[in-house]
Amino acid sequence: MTRVTLRSGVFGDGVSLGAGAALNGLFAYGFLLVGSRSFGVAFAPVSSVWSVWALTAAAVTVPTHHSVLRRAVSQGRSTHLRSLLVPAIGAGLVVSMATWPFRSHLFSTWSLIPPLVCGALVPAAALLGWWRGSLSSEGRYGRVGVNLAMEGGVRLGTALVLIALNAPPVALALAILSGYLPTMVTLAASRAGWRSEVAIPEVAIPEVELLERPQANELTDAAFSAGVVAVALAVQVAQTVPVLSTSARATRADVVGLFNLIAIGRVPLLIGGAALFRLTHWLSEGAPNERALRARSMVGWASAPVLVLSAGAGALLGPPLLPVLFGPTSQTSSTLAALVGAASAAALLATAGAVVLAVQHQGWRLMWWSVASVGVGATVALGVPADVAVRGASGYLTVTLLLLAGALLISPGARDLPTAKPGSTVPPVAAGGDGNTRRVDP
Repeated sequence: MTRVTLRSGVFGDGVSLGAGAALNGLFAYGFLLVGSRSFGVAFAPVSSVWSVWALTAAAVTVPTHHSVLRRAVSQGRSTHLRSLLVPAIGAGLVVSMATWPFRSHLFSTWSLIPPLVCGALVPAAALLGWWRGSLSSEGRYGRVGVNLAMEGGVRLGTALVLIALNAPPVALALAILSGYLPTMVTLAASRAGWRSEVAIPEVAIPEVELLERPQANELTDAAFSAGVVAVALAVQVAQTVPVLSTSARATRADVVGLFNLIAIGRVPLLIGGAALFRLTHWLSEGAPNERALRARSMVGWASAPVLVLSAGAGALLGPPLLPVLFGPTSQTSSTLAALVGAASAAALLATAGAVVLAVQHQGWRLMWWSVASVGVGATVALGVPADVAVRGASGYLTVTLLLLAGALLISPGARDLPTAKPGSTVPPVAAGGDGNTRRVDP
């Protein structure tokens, strides 16, 4: 097995990846903007479906991407597409059947579209994660960036077409699902695209031994995936539950306002989250322990100032900008905006720390910590003497702060750390490209 050597450029492939993520975020903002301004409070059902989409993206797409990438880079192992799609299709059916009887409460409508779309999102998210992980394992981050941009662009374009055709507001839920079309079309157009494995590219460089890790088997992969999934799912549950609970217990105007506020907070999460794939690639190569210590130190030092700045920016900018951006039906308070701003920053920092710990084989501990964090957050949300939106945002902040604390406080034991096989060497990183992930073609 040969190994991909990474080299750098003047700008590096991080520019294309970040640009794709930024465009995805801008297109997402455009989708929310045209939906809110075109339909006002009638956009509430689509807001709830969007929250479920964000949940599947974080709980399925992102962890699958990380897992496929890590397995290929650190172990040289392939990931079977069928092993991902079969359980994802089953989970999608469960989601549709579970939300069907309660659609009027969860989505503020009796339409059949929201539960059907929510079920279809699960296997689509798994397929997207596999595809992006495949590209990332080959160092093709430029194509990942293009895919990110196309996802958001197609979603926005579909929404504009539906609005032009005078489709009912709930039909925009179909536009959310259309974001997966570029990936499906790309795979269908390429006969090699539907192969059931991710191939590790052969590169004309000296062969080196891959890093050995304790229990380098399926249990190790399961632990890594469990940790990343648990943290991502905890963040998304903390984001989604306030919107759904507000939808069930408050007016549509409250739903749209809270939803738009949380959605804005997801934009930097999306852009920053794209960089975490390169972090996984970087940590899965040589000297994982030293790199993990460096990454955790950076997260720790950045936490306090980033949280304070995010809360302040939310409190100052949220109330005046929300109605300007999304229309008069979208309102918020300084308290609510500050809570969501700080929680969004904590979520990004916690996710970065979780990737580091998962690479260090602390996935199971992260999973239990995440479960406990959600439990504490729910308790706080239920006990805060405020309206349902502020209570939900308080729970969101509590969960993300606890996740961040766990990412900084959990320490792997010496026997848990990944180690290199005695006598093996780690391929050098190109000068000036420490951690860069651009592939060298033969």
